[in-house]
Amino acid sequence: MTKEEILKLVNSREYHKLRAGETHRFIDISIVVAEGRLFVRQYSFSKRSWYHAFQEDPNGAIKCGNVVIKIKGVIPADLETINPKVNEAYLEKYGNRASMTLGTQYMASTLELIPVIDE
Repeated sequence: MTKEEILKLVNSREYHKLRAGETHRFIDISIVVAEGRLFVRQYSFSKRSWYHAFQEDPNGAIKCGNVVIKIKGVIPADLETINPKVNEAYLEKYGNRASMTLGTQYMASTLELIPVIDE
């Protein structure tokens, strides 16, 4: 799959599944596309969350329907400048339901999901 096909697939679905590492289970998550990149935000702030798991090991996967895509989950180097665009993407995709993801604490937990594309 190309990056463009992955972005289109993610945009076509409201909810997705995310797995941190290789042994964790898939959990439901909202993924948005901003500036041609994939982003997620933490909803609960447990010490044993997927967010922390990605910081220990960036490997993981997203599942869109039956399609599983390997990813690397990283804190974006441009977090300060990309966050307003991620906010817009959440609002555009989820409307008022996105309001819980727009606070300072949530923005600080923005993670970029970089597809691992085998060539």
